[in-house]
Amino acid sequence: MHLPPIIVDLAIILAVAGIMSFIFNKIKQPVVLGYILAGVIVGPYTPPIQLITDVAGIQTWAELGVIFLMFTLGLEFSFRKLLSVGVTAFLAATFEVVFFLIVGFFIGKAFGWTDIDSMFLGAMLSISSTTIIIKALDELKLRNRRFSQLIFGILIVEDLFAILLLVVLTAISTSETVSVLSLAETALNLVLVVGSWFITGYFLVPRIMSYVGKKGNNEMLTLVSIALCLGLVVVATHFDYSPALGAFIMGSILAETEIIHRIEGLMAPLKDLFGAIFFVSIGMLIDPSIMLQYKEVIFVLCIVTVFGKILSASAGSMLSGQSFRNSIQVGMGLAQIGEFSFIIASLGVTLKVVSPQLYPIAVAVSLVTTFTTPYLIKYSGPTAEALEKRLPWWFKNSHEKYVIWSERRQMQATKNKDTLLIIFRWLANGVIVTFIFNFSVRKITHLLGIELQLNDQLSKTISWLITVAIASPFIWAMVFTSKRNYLRIRKERSFGKAILVLSFPFLTSIWVSVLSAQYFPLKSILAVMGLILAVIYFFLYRKLESYYRWIEKLFLETFEKQDLHMKSGQEIKKLSPWDSHLVNIDVHPNALLVGKKLMEAHLRSRFGVNVVAIQRGIQTIVAPKPDEIILPKDTLVVLGTDIQLDELRPELEIPVEVSAVYPASANYRLRQIRLGGESPLLGKTIRESGIREKYHAMVVGIEREHARTINPDTEFELKINDTIWVVGEILMLDALMQELR
Repeated sequence: MHLPPIIVDLAIILAVAGIMSFIFNKIKQPVVLGYILAGVIVGPYTPPIQLITDVAGIQTWAELGVIFLMFTLGLEFSFRKLLSVGVTAFLAATFEVVFFLIVGFFIGKAFGWTDIDSMFLGAMLSISSTTIIIKALDELKLRNRRFSQLIFGILIVEDLFAILLLVVLTAISTSETVSVLSLAETALNLVLVVGSWFITGYFLVPRIMSYVGKKGNNEMLTLVSIALCLGLVVVATHFDYSPALGAFIMGSILAETEIIHRIEGLMAPLKDLFGAIFFVSIGMLIDPSIMLQYKEVIFVLCIVTVFGKILSASAGSMLSGQSFRNSIQVGMGLAQIGEFSFIIASLGVTLKVVSPQLYPIAVAVSLVTTFTTPYLIKYSGPTAEALEKRLPWWFKNSHEKYVIWSERRQMQATKNKDTLLIIFRWLANGVIVTFIFNFSVRKITHLLGIELQLNDQLSKTISWLITVAIASPFIWAMVFTSKRNYLRIRKERSFGKAILVLSFPFLTSIWVSVLSAQYFPLKSILAVMGLILAVIYFFLYRKLESYYRWIEKLFLETFEKQDLHMKSGQEIKKLSPWDSHLVNIDVHPNALLVGKKLMEAHLRSRFGVNVVAIQRGIQTIVAPKPDEIILPKDTLVVLGTDIQLDELRPELEIPVEVSAVYPASANYRLRQIRLGGESPLLGKTIRESGIREKYHAMVVGIEREHARTINPDTEFELKINDTIWVVGEILMLDALMQELR
């Protein structure tokens, strides 16, 4: 019987990948490295036997691997998270990415590479690996540290930059001439197209997934999630964007749904399978001879990556207002490259615009820096502490003043949050209006001209009227964006905000005029805009307002529903003054502090920490009283520094002494005991027998003359020839049977 080669190849790939993952788990190294090494083993460049025959088929699976890897990364990303990390992560990530785009380009030119190779090199070196860093922090049990939270925020922003780089590099690679104007046009088209995807997705997808989650099973939820992912991949490809972009965006849209945790759980096996195939396919493209040929280049790039990222990420963190210690730890935690670098390199290979050696060089740099990542993170604390002691006093004083100033600026920015939301709302409606106009001029105008045989100007006029009718609620929202805030702004007597309020109608007129220029000559635009504003102001004001409010309400329900599913502790975590931060510590049932009141634990005097909340099941006790008792399986929300929290943990987690006294797993058995004529239990009830109290066992069944009673009542009287079924620990059951004999 003939078997397709792709099945044989997959069997070989998964077998070798499984062995490598086992080995790398044993030596406590990232499994990703094992997958890449598996690819080198089965790849065409490793003699003496070529194990894989259908390389093209494997590449198709690898493309699916990229799609599902980006999809699952999107599931962990959401704009809610992006907003929560704030200015700190954005400034630090921007500084690091721009630094490496410039440094990478000039290093490539120094090696004598082409401009396009140098640009791809800078892009590959600028993005750190989310997967590898999170895994390293988990294995080192440092995920709840202050610097770890900053790293997560920076990684979120870097993922966003990576998506932008994929689009920009695609545009540069496919265009013969590149200019600032063409790049600006590409970026504008990206914002408009992707913005329309997000807005449409946030409006429709959460409702679809909510219905499927309530009415369907996990199988249906899996199928719908994958269908949505691949659907947007097809749409992205239609617009000449990377399939990875469509997958990432759909993942980030699903991240805002109320059933995101179910979706993540269902997608995890898919991510593991296709992710493994993707990383194996990366290893298959590695030619060891090329890596040896360019070993000097690889060595230089590894040094530049490690020290450059420590320098740039640390500097960016300090510029964003973080302490010196946290900034150094952030820099050492981000000092490597990973999966996005592979995706960027594979894009260059797919487009056939980069030199053959660039891909294996990028993978080699990733391999080396991935090995160093756990050690850099592990020793980042002592290194930062040692460097901090050697800082000159003038630098310490200056930086402390800068940190205080930065915190005050962030507090001031929080006060201006309403103004920023007004501007964002105006821009979001502008994106919708632009998408409607562009779609109309491409589709409706063309349809009217072809199907109805109308002349060009008449078809454009009719198309414009249809477009304005559809877009009018959103044009109304642009004109009256800040109406609700007008009275409050008047009370504040802010000249700048007053100018902002008055500028929206004028700016909206310019925006819609530019869009209408696709339909009418420029000399007619003013008359057209006058007509639009007159209709909006005097005839359809109330109707458009009610219609827009209805659309806005439906849109915002997406986020309001998810807010109801957020735990109170997640809201509490936003409070993090100075170098201290909030951490959830789970109380083990055998912890030394179990059963004690907070006042008896003396946590503040002994460790310098404060318990700001206790999460107990679905209940959250905020600002607990001193007489509140610490119960097993409570989660304490504790405010303190990393050093203070490390000193506290042993008393809330399993003490060594308890583990020695109470074994983690006892050997329980179910045994039957027949009561003879001399049994001391005859005539006694189950309660009177003392089996539970003396032997810590339980009578779960009684058999009497072929009649069986399961879970008998404690007042059940025991008689001769009864057979009782008892559950208990083996040693105690042996003692019970010995006594009964």
